[in-house]
Amino acid sequence: MTISSSLNQSYSTRLVGLDSYFIEMINLYEANKFPKVLLLNGKKGIGKFTLIMHFINYVYSKSEATKYNLKDKIININSVFYNLLLNKTTPDVIFIQAEENKNIKIEDIRSLKSILFRSSLTNNPRFIIIDEIEFLNLNSVNALLKTLEEPSTNNFFILINNQQADLIETISSRCLKKNIFLNSKQKNEIIDYFIKDKEIDNLINFKNDLSPGQFLKFNEIYLKYKISESDNIFIKLNILINGYKKDKNKSLISMAYFLIDYFFFNKIKNNENDIDFLLNTKSSIVRIIHDFVQFNLNINSVINLIRIKLSDV
Repeated sequence: MTISSSLNQSYSTRLVGLDSYFIEMINLYEANKFPKVLLLNGKKGIGKFTLIMHFINYVYSKSEATKYNLKDKIININSVFYNLLLNKTTPDVIFIQAEENKNIKIEDIRSLKSILFRSSLTNNPRFIIIDEIEFLNLNSVNALLKTLEEPSTNNFFILINNQQADLIETISSRCLKKNIFLNSKQKNEIIDYFIKDKEIDNLINFKNDLSPGQFLKFNEIYLKYKISESDNIFIKLNILINGYKKDKNKSLISMAYFLIDYFFFNKIKNNENDIDFLLNTKSSIVRIIHDFVQFNLNINSVINLIRIKLSDV
């Protein structure tokens, strides 16, 4: 776990497609009914972190000259709070990044508790944002439970569950849960905004099947690793697996799994070959890649196994 007042994620300074959730959070806050522990559930990459960033900028950027632009849902990058956030000097927001396969240290919990017991110098409400809460193990959860159960008057927890693993029930049971969902129209609206705003060269033709965050990440991978949409599935997997061997970037494996799902979904949809055979072949390839990552298997053997599996499809 990393405790910080700094930002470790990318997000958009304009909120697109999540307006209803944003307004609901504001209404709760302004009515003094904001929950002490709020859990945002939703697939990774749909904008939960961006939603939170807009909410806390709304809360803290209040001066008339630089306040949050509520009409257009835009963060004012000239506000004092926003720049304190960027410079890691705000006492009012604490970010905690829970990571896969990394346990929270007891020193981190003590550090968090010590911070929370102290009153904020500004007497402002203080928000503790824990990202990827699903990766907390039982020991980590037990260390945090008492803090979640007894937050002081001015402390508010916002937990982000990206649904990448099962969330421990004792965490879920102590939260007000809000499911965040984007329909296809909203996803396309956000992705099209990113393409225009960031002047992105769209290299992929399956954006409709991706969350906005996945689109940005996967499109960047296509660019960095020189993957062409015209490449067949084996070439793409070969590039991604070799890239992971070199860089240990888990996003490459996530993309490999997505491409496998996408490839076999289209095969099944078009009624090509036997469905059971296709599903078994897909499972075999996913297992090969999983074992490659888990056990650091020989890359040439892995590539050859995948080549053989795909040659029968």
